[in-house]
Amino acid sequence: MERHMELQRQTMRTRLVKPFTRWAPFLLFLLGISACTAAGSPHLGEVVREIDLRIWCIHQDRRGDYWFGSNGNGLYRYDGRQIARYGRDDLGGVHVRDIQEDKAGNLFISTNAAVTKFDGVQFEKLELVDAPTDGSAWALEPDDVWLVFDPGRHGPCRYDGERLVHLELSRSPAEDAGSRTPGRRFTPTGVYSIYRDRRGHMWFGTAGVGVCRYDGQQLGWMYEERLTTTPNGGAFGIRSIYEDRSGDYWICNTRQRFEVAREVIEQNGHVILDYTKREGLPGAQPDGAPNFEYFPSITEDHDGALWMACGNAGVWKYGGDSVTKFAVGDAAYSIEVYCDRQGTLWAGTVDQGVYRFDGAKFEGFQPTRDARQSK
Repeated sequence: MERHMELQRQTMRTRLVKPFTRWAPFLLFLLGISACTAAGSPHLGEVVREIDLRIWCIHQDRRGDYWFGSNGNGLYRYDGRQIARYGRDDLGGVHVRDIQEDKAGNLFISTNAAVTKFDGVQFEKLELVDAPTDGSAWALEPDDVWLVFDPGRHGPCRYDGERLVHLELSRSPAEDAGSRTPGRRFTPTGVYSIYRDRRGHMWFGTAGVGVCRYDGQQLGWMYEERLTTTPNGGAFGIRSIYEDRSGDYWICNTRQRFEVAREVIEQNGHVILDYTKREGLPGAQPDGAPNFEYFPSITEDHDGALWMACGNAGVWKYGGDSVTKFAVGDAAYSIEVYCDRQGTLWAGTVDQGVYRFDGAKFEGFQPTRDARQSK
């Protein structure tokens, strides 16, 4: 009797195990998909048909994808097939002001409200930590990421791989001299632009008190009123800094460039940069000259020519001898110029979208629209 009951129990266990054994691989496959979706699949964003018209930042990542930061509608990604948009839930804000990439391929997106890190899978909001007052947070490491956050209102931000530190610049001698300060919405040492030169030194363009350089040891200042204020009296701030292949620095306008020494001058308790002013573009010296203009953005192409986004005057190219001017849209205000990994030039505008240079002119860029028209 007992042996008969044991045989019945074994039979029941076999009936229960066989169906599970049959379906186990499929169930494990589903579990694997679920786990990958939760922890490892890329965040694709909202698929849209067009890129916003207000593009202030452009970046191509190491995978070849293009990222366009808009002034009010978040971030756009174009992978060659479709456009995806990332909004406030991903970025913490929708006014994108800076896009940077570290050596590992992580993207850092700065808006007027937050800084986020995108590792290719998900967005992570970074906590902004105020630097200690003893200056210990200042460092010059090759793998650090430097970001502009809420331009004109905050100092530079440095990400060292673990934390995002908000730094304060030293007092500028221009403040002591009573230079014109920007509007109440901005602070004199608030940063508009950050640039790493060929030596690895960091440069910071401020809202109202000039340019500051950090060489790994100290902060040094230079101030020229006409770099910050326009001929009609408006406060432009230091929006762009670039070192050309000859080692000269172009800052904000086409009138001059600067040869800057490594050594500094100590004067009245301030550290001052030692520099020589040289002629900038030909025909740019007096106010109203045909080649005098302020540029909020500047880059260099693969041949060494400089490209400047000159507002409503379009994008200008300077190859060392002559200036070539390219119209963008319907007198669009060009606020960004960018050279991608293939050497193609791009322009972002305040309200007329993205433009791509085809070798002769800047053409409006809307990939899904262009694809529909070509069918």
